[in-house]
Amino acid sequence: MSEYKGRIFGKSVQQATFRSFYGTDLFLGEILSAEDAERARRFLFRVIDVTYGSDSADPTWPERTAGAYMSGDAAGTPYTLHDPEQRLYKVATCAPLGYIDASGDFRKPKSLPAQFARVTAPAAEDFAFLRERMGDMRIGLLRSGEDTIDLEVGIQGETLTSHVGVFATTGMGKSNLMKVLAGQVLASQGRYACLLFDPHGEYLEGGSGTRRGLRDHPWAAERLKVYATRATGAGATALRLSLAELTLGDLQTAYEWTSAQQDAIYRLIRFHREEWLTHVAEVDIDTLVEEIGVAAATMSVIQRRAQRILDMPCISRDPSQPSLSARIVDELMDGYSVLVDSSGLSSMEEILVASVITRRVLETYGGIYLEDRERFAALPPTLVALEEAQRVLSRVKRSDENVFPRVAREGRKFKVGLCAVSQQPKLIDDELLSQFNTFFILGLADEKDRNILRGSSKQDISNLGPEIQTLMPGEAIVTNLEAPFALPAQVWLYEEYLKSVQGPAPLPARPEGAGKGFAE
Repeated sequence: MSEYKGRIFGKSVQQATFRSFYGTDLFLGEILSAEDAERARRFLFRVIDVTYGSDSADPTWPERTAGAYMSGDAAGTPYTLHDPEQRLYKVATCAPLGYIDASGDFRKPKSLPAQFARVTAPAAEDFAFLRERMGDMRIGLLRSGEDTIDLEVGIQGETLTSHVGVFATTGMGKSNLMKVLAGQVLASQGRYACLLFDPHGEYLEGGSGTRRGLRDHPWAAERLKVYATRATGAGATALRLSLAELTLGDLQTAYEWTSAQQDAIYRLIRFHREEWLTHVAEVDIDTLVEEIGVAAATMSVIQRRAQRILDMPCISRDPSQPSLSARIVDELMDGYSVLVDSSGLSSMEEILVASVITRRVLETYGGIYLEDRERFAALPPTLVALEEAQRVLSRVKRSDENVFPRVAREGRKFKVGLCAVSQQPKLIDDELLSQFNTFFILGLADEKDRNILRGSSKQDISNLGPEIQTLMPGEAIVTNLEAPFALPAQVWLYEEYLKSVQGPAPLPARPEGAGKGFAE
């Protein structure tokens, strides 16, 4: 592209303004370039605002001219403005992104381009410095305003363990992005692993209509393991956790407990060890009150929850059942992606299941790190993806027993990353959010959500509020340590992405006559 856009006339190292023709289309988020031939530099800018301008010295002229148009409308005699291209123009305010020097290296903006420098749409070679930074987990194309640029945008798979945030309001493309990201993990053929909790049953099958899911991925048959609480077709294993796999920390993560209730649980564990949940569920309240010495109301809450847990379809009381969470961890360590379809469970039950499995992942990887560094080095970086992550990452949920903040703080050391998917990042503890090195920001209408991300992003997005607010479904802002600035992206539609994925090589054709006997 070499479209002419206008000429720079101000303002500073941190903000540039240029004048454009009245008829030139300019869009928020558009990336433009300006050449400084004297210094052999090519500057890149991002449009953050567009305003009207006129050559009239009278500041009231635009208002009076609008009135003349209105009078013509009322009288049925349209008003005509002579030479609008000469009298009217647009002014774009831009955030400087940096410049490319004579050697082709990209540098942060610490200098001004030549005043009145020519502004154009960028050429393909302007983004050559980005190609080597885009990593092997590609999710779409670089976007400039309403257009896309032939440059795939992505992140390094090794950075998955530095945690990923996917933030957007409903309908803006979170699920599609997650399927593309999980699809890339599948396509890595075991180089990376992913544990994906699916509370809505949309990742596996794709949801409604013609949408496709992870089951349709060319590598699903070889690299995807599925556990479900409902019938999901061939290839899925029933999600049945042993009661012995539940820890007190999992119960504290899934449920809110008062101090009195926690004291009662500690006493029950001291008296009945691993059998305390079954004991509470089966013994009458009066006996429990006398045994433990707590109020009947306190014990009643504990008993109701214990009974509900034992009645969950994904909990088995059979003490001889092998550990399902251990099996899942083994599959992750072998480079498989594991999808846990928890649709049909309540929110608390789903968190309980996710906590049990995630705790086993973190503890197993951490144990291998301490005991066998050679084996640890061979483990694939593993991403744990959780929907509505604000439920377990809020400030009120920060406790020593909650495994998810532990993953955010300690996971990268043990090759375990957390992918927090949320519509309300403002509810996530800002200290935990600062641990996330990669953000995929789709449309967010709430200013509080945008503000919390602005303070935690690894790239400056302070000027991108209006752009984020006006993103269309599938459009995203990507920030991470590898990118030199926040990258605007158009995420691939998962169904289109599947067409580009090369699956396992088919078996060679059987030679003609191979079935005949030697005697023949």
